[in-house]
Amino acid sequence: MALIKDPKSVLVGKLEGVHLFHFDGAPCAQRVRFALAEKGLSRGREVRFDADDATACAGEQGAWTSRIVSLIKKDHLSATYADIHPNLVVPALVHDGRLYRESMEIIEYLDEAFGGEPLVPKYDPEQLAEAEALTQLGKQLHQSIRFVTFRWGLGSLAKLNAEESQTLKRLASQGSDEEKLAAFYEGYSNDAIDESVYVEHLRKLNDAFAMLESRFADGRPFITGPTLTMADVIWAMKVLRLTECGYPFGRYYPGVNAWFVRIKNRPSFRMGVMGKHKFLNNAFKIKAAIETVLGIGLVKAMDHYAFD
Repeated sequence: MALIKDPKSVLVGKLEGVHLFHFDGAPCAQRVRFALAEKGLSRGREVRFDADDATACAGEQGAWTSRIVSLIKKDHLSATYADIHPNLVVPALVHDGRLYRESMEIIEYLDEAFGGEPLVPKYDPEQLAEAEALTQLGKQLHQSIRFVTFRWGLGSLAKLNAEESQTLKRLASQGSDEEKLAAFYEGYSNDAIDESVYVEHLRKLNDAFAMLESRFADGRPFITGPTLTMADVIWAMKVLRLTECGYPFGRYYPGVNAWFVRIKNRPSFRMGVMGKHKFLNNAFKIKAAIETVLGIGLVKAMDHYAFD
């Protein structure tokens, strides 16, 4: 389980109820918001990520407190947030003074803590084994999503300046740096990553989506069968992020595309994931559409490297 014993942050112990440290455009945080909405918890008040006054620390019945860790403002590169999550990524969740990290483990915790329709299908050993295997594959491809979406989505917006790079290296050295953020950003910000690296990550994702496509051949509504599971949660956010980069799911993987339309129509997705992400979502899709018209961007890469 994702419970962190003896967290460094003194803020954690002050928090009552459910508090989510997140960013609206971050796929890992989107997974948790999707799960929170599936469990019937709505988005409550917005407070600064480091706010520690009594009002900000109080809980809300039936809702979670939103603590935005802006990746644009580089809030995650602060010492305050490093004490909460030493890997310098979102999300982190606190429930009544207990800290949980790693998005899929948080979702497993929410399943146990709040009940409702299970996202972890423990009632069906075969479906559980499939869901766990596909969830693990999704975790393994986390780095691939980063490389592809930075290269063909975020572009120069995600680069760090010299001061930010030094801050990241210093904070990362104090933690485990499991995400290898310092090395990634150093290469990315200095245009030192060879194009072949990005292409290889794109190929890995294509292979995974081809596998998912085959699962929908029998008409199943969700990845592992008739019910929504944690596998759908993790893969839906990958598809969402890639669609914002212009990834042509309809052309390459129509079954995956149709499944994602079903996911998007769920109230939990519309409210939990897209609620305050609509502006960024539309902005990225417009950018991708312009790049497609200009013959550049991710669609061009897919065509150029002849993926099938």
